[in-house]
Amino acid sequence: MTTMAATPRRLHWRSPAKVNLCLRVVGRRDDGYHLLDSVFVPIDLCDDITVTIDGVAPGAARSITVRCDRDDVPADGANLVARAAGAVLAECGLGATLRFDIIKRIPPGTGLGGGSGNAATVLHGLIDALALDVDPARLAELAVRLGADVPFFLSGRPARVRGIGERVEPLAGLDALALVVAIPPVAVSTAWAFRTFAASGAIPANGDEAARLAAGAVPSAELLVNDLERVVLPAFPAVAELKSALRRAGATAAVMSGSGSAVAGLAESRAGAERLAAAVRAALPGVQAYAVGTGRPAATVDGPAGAA
Repeated sequence: MTTMAATPRRLHWRSPAKVNLCLRVVGRRDDGYHLLDSVFVPIDLCDDITVTIDGVAPGAARSITVRCDRDDVPADGANLVARAAGAVLAECGLGATLRFDIIKRIPPGTGLGGGSGNAATVLHGLIDALALDVDPARLAELAVRLGADVPFFLSGRPARVRGIGERVEPLAGLDALALVVAIPPVAVSTAWAFRTFAASGAIPANGDEAARLAAGAVPSAELLVNDLERVVLPAFPAVAELKSALRRAGATAAVMSGSGSAVAGLAESRAGAERLAAAVRAALPGVQAYAVGTGRPAATVDGPAGAA
């Protein structure tokens, strides 16, 4: 167990987004959860999380507060940051006063996993900051309880993800891609996307795209596929138009990430990705477009509570 200094600590964490290079819906469990076969890559579009940690002690009272710069992100116990922090403290029998401030650059409802990434960052960050001994298998259990994408973010590496998100196989060879992430001014509910997909009866024959990418195939238009596009693109024309705009601008492939609404475009270089992002922003006012790389940034900067 850890011993905390009397002075409150302030930590700054960068919490990355992800892109699904491919996503196949391969089945459905009896409890309604869909089974996936997907390839995820972390990208260097990040939220910033600052936490002040005080009063850590076994059996002490717990106080967890969250503030965010977006009104559409919950600032109470429903926030995945608060839930992740509470899970760590409960697992280790600790109380503490934790005050989180989140600056969101990853909008919700975009399929980029911002909330899940925040949760994984807090799980890792608090365990490291408090020098806690949590078995990796137990940490994985806590992660999947928080959300299907959280186990992936614990790995911090490109991975093939299967099951409901709990089966994470880290991959080599996908950590130097040049991508454009384009975000339209619409949000898509993950629950709606999967519910509508199930109601459509559109579960296809299983594709092998994830297996081929895992085996080292070069990402291409043939391999960047997403089954959820079947229901999202007709219902959200802005997402369909964004995918077409990326291809017109010169992306070698384009695919919706997760359940949408963001679309990722593949470029041949970072400079090419910058040009693609500028072309999409010019063609579609109101769309955010960023050139990103596939890699996880340095996560933590430590300082006293009064530091800037």
